[in-house]
Order: sequence, then structure tokens, then C-alpha cells
Amino acid sequence: MAKTNARNPTSINRFQALLATAALTADVQAIIAQPDTNDVDAQLTHLLRQAHDRWGFGLHHLQHTARWTGQTIELLADGRAVADLNADPARIASVYAGMGAPDEHGLSSWPVLGEGQRTTVKSAAQLRVLIEDARDFETLWTPEKNGLTYRMWRTQTTEGEQLAAEYARPTSAAELLADAAWDVITRIKDRSLQRDLMKRSEQGGILQAFLSARHKDAATNLSTLAEAHFTVQGNVGRLTGPAARDFDAFRSLQRSTAEELLALHEGAVKKVAATLHGELK
Repeated sequence: MAKTNARNPTSINRFQALLATAALTADVQAIIAQPDTNDVDAQLTHLLRQAHDRWGFGLHHLQHTARWTGQTIELLADGRAVADLNADPARIASVYAGMGAPDEHGLSSWPVLGEGQRTTVKSAAQLRVLIEDARDFETLWTPEKNGLTYRMWRTQTTEGEQLAAEYARPTSAAELLADAAWDVITRIKDRSLQRDLMKRSEQGGILQAFLSARHKDAATNLSTLAEAHFTVQGNVGRLTGPAARDFDAFRSLQRSTAEELLALHEGAVKKVAATLHGELK
């Protein structure tokens, strides 16, 4: 597609909003204003891949890129355009969800490395052997505390060996919205209204109770927001170079990646609660 200067502000704002659902901040307007289109695409792609690390669709086996056409931002997977930012967030989310393969626990069944043996993490001793001695490998999902699950893999990159740990806490956007609605309702000072909302929630759920108390267009307005369709469900930490063979470095990566995911999820609930409280008045 030929690149022109007819910018579509809606697509730019939508990309900004999608990034915000993954707790990423960037000035997309400033990025696309740069003269070097290759650099523009590289920066947009970097942001998109960071977002995928956190959205938790589990599509690491695909090469995600973003391309500025001069009019809109196209989202590609393995070089094929799958969506562009002229589409609304619900449509884009459905495209990515349709590419996923969640198991009964909401965890991705897609292997990261494609062909090859995936191993189970059986003990700390076995984990040490994998990290210090194994070549490219991938583990199955392993339960951890705080409702988290993780998997890890090693790949070869242009920077050398890379060891990655992905933590997941499957949470749909609908569940996050319900958590946020609960947060808003519990902070209502009008006890009579609060009791009424709690009673309504017994019939249609906490989110529906909240929306019904706003106005007739509240549900429609909510459906147009990126937060209604994208949320933080995962977090990926990576080590390269000598650290990719260092067991202690990996243990530290595990802790920081898991802690960041919990913080990101808490922050997402608070952000969506503020959105519900403010934009849906």
C-alpha cells in the first residue's frame, strides 16, 4: 500500500488506546511524524510486541509487526495484514482471539518454538540443568503461587542466546471490568445506592448493575473502549548473553516478572475503575 500523508487521527488514537490497555505509554503521533518510515515501523512494531507480551493471547509463534501506511496503522502476523486501526477494538480483539488456542485454564496451547519437545518442570535441580546446559527448549505451563502459571523457553537471536519466562494470569476483559465495577461500587459513599447496586448485581452481575445505574447509553459507550476488549493477562521477561545461562539470574527474572504481572493487573483494575467512574457518568 502506498504511503501518503492523509493521516487518520482515529487510527492513531486507537493504537495509543490499545497500548494503554497493556500499561504502555508512547507518543504515537510523534513516532509517525518522523521522516524515516522504516524507523517508524520499527518503533510501532516494538510497542506492538510489548503489548502482545502482556495481552496474553499466547501468539509468540507468530512474528508480529506494525506498519504505518500514511493513513492508518496495519497490524501484521508473519507478514500478513490481520487488522488495521480503522477497525474498532472489539473487531481487533476478536481477530487475535480467533488466532489463539487457549486450554481449559485459559492458557495458550500454542508452542512458542513450533516443532520440538516440550518438557515438564519437575524440580529446581532439573530447571538448573535446563538453564545451564540445554540448547533451545521449551517447557509446559507450570503452576505457581498467587494464581500465576509460567513457562520458559530458549531461542537463538541476533543478539545471541535468549532465555524467556512468561507468566500468565488469565483474566478476560469482562472479568477485569467486573473487578473494576466492584471497586467503584465499594467506594460509593451513598449506602442506600450501594445496597441497591449490590441487590441488582444478584440478577445481572456487578458490571451490569453498575451500567444500569449510569444511563441508557453506558453499555454502548463501554463497548467502544479498548479496555472492554484488551487487558493484561501475562508478562514476559528475557535474558540475553551470559545471563541466559545463569540460574540465579533466571530466578531473579522469575520473581521480577511475576511481581510485575501482579502489579500490572492491580494497576489495570484501578485504571479501568477510573474510566468507569469518569467516562461513563
